Amino acid sequence: MKVLMTESWIVAPLGLITIGLASGFMPLVILASLIFGLSLAARIWTRISLADVTANRHLSSGKIFTGESVRVELTITNNKVLPAPWIDIRESLPAGMSSDLRTLPGPTGSKILKRVTSLNPNENIRWGISLLGTSRGFYKVGPTVARTGDLFGFFQREEILEHPTSQIVVYPKVFELEEFGLDSSRPFGDLRGGMRIFEDPVLISGIRDYLPTDNLRRIDWAATARTNKLQSRIYEPSRSHALIIALNIPTFRQNVPPFRKSWEGSDPVLLERAISLAASIAYWASKNKLAVGLVANGALPNADRTIRIGAGNKPEQLIQILEALAAVTIFTTGPLAEELDQLKHPLPIGSTIVTIAAQMPPELSYALNKLRNSGHTVNVLRTSHEDWDPQGFNDLERIQIHEMASQMDELNFIDQEISNEHMTEAPENDKSSESDQKMGN
Repeated sequence: MKVLMTESWIVAPLGLITIGLASGFMPLVILASLIFGLSLAARIWTRISLADVTANRHLSSGKIFTGESVRVELTITNNKVLPAPWIDIRESLPAGMSSDLRTLPGPTGSKILKRVTSLNPNENIRWGISLLGTSRGFYKVGPTVARTGDLFGFFQREEILEHPTSQIVVYPKVFELEEFGLDSSRPFGDLRGGMRIFEDPVLISGIRDYLPTDNLRRIDWAATARTNKLQSRIYEPSRSHALIIALNIPTFRQNVPPFRKSWEGSDPVLLERAISLAASIAYWASKNKLAVGLVANGALPNADRTIRIGAGNKPEQLIQILEALAAVTIFTTGPLAEELDQLKHPLPIGSTIVTIAAQMPPELSYALNKLRNSGHTVNVLRTSHEDWDPQGFNDLERIQIHEMASQMDELNFIDQEISNEHMTEAPENDKSSESDQKMGN
């Protein structure tokens, strides 16, 4: 609705009143006084119209998996004795999530749910909308913008209602390992019980004299100070086993054929498959009470540090991994090989490394061979077809490669069918959700 009057409509009648008094033309004075009174009353009404109007948003859940939906309920309350003859509410919703109600285009990355209504004194009104997590990621709901004005439409006022924005985390799609063609009992070899030939540096069983072959990290300086003789710690053998998921984010094709365009070297579908596969392995490990960790050459949200979650089997471990995977983008912080070979963050001794990759650069195959030779069990899950990057995977030595592309082609088709079914149902839901629910206090 266009603004019909501005501040000049308050000033202009004063000028007309002055002219009318000077000329003795009383009808002009009366008309100008009436316009001035209406304008002033309308301006005051508009100024206080959004006072004590509050918004409250409730989400049925802040964390969902891909394919699940979350119910968002927005309540607008008029906490004063004056009514709001009309009020235009605009709620910002994430464009990356589909909804069961019609929305308007919004700023980049958002869409707008618009509702126009009226509010009596001390009344509230509630709207609900369902958002479907069609793709993983972090999404923001809000802010809520309210616009209102006077009874005559002379003046309007717009402001952001003060209440926090909400965040929705959509986790990657999770499958059972059998759906990938993997044996769910032992997909990556024997993990139970660990490998007793390795020592756990956390578990100290005693002290002994230092030997020339001992690493300096083994020296117990407190015991050395007491005995005036170099002493080394004795570690217990490792009884637990860690499963480290190593996700290689880049999907650029190494050898692009001459008949293909240069931009065809990147495939976002391969990235989504890799992330879904990583989430499924983390879920399987957590369900089997295994210590699981994640290393990926990407960055966490609003941070420039690499995704690195140490191995653990606490209840919150799976949530941390799923949230990190939900945040992965096509941008990387560096080669995965460097992350696997960091001295600051050494991998657990004797751990199983499950590398998920669409491509295998030479430095990564070298790093994996090095880990294999140092006693780690290394598995590679290849998400691309054989013609995508044949040379890199051929450089792996005595490392099992699981070909996942064909099986994931089928799963992707099933997901597309589910997504299409939801989108065809949306218009019907729209018709049944148009009614507003009003509640008087």
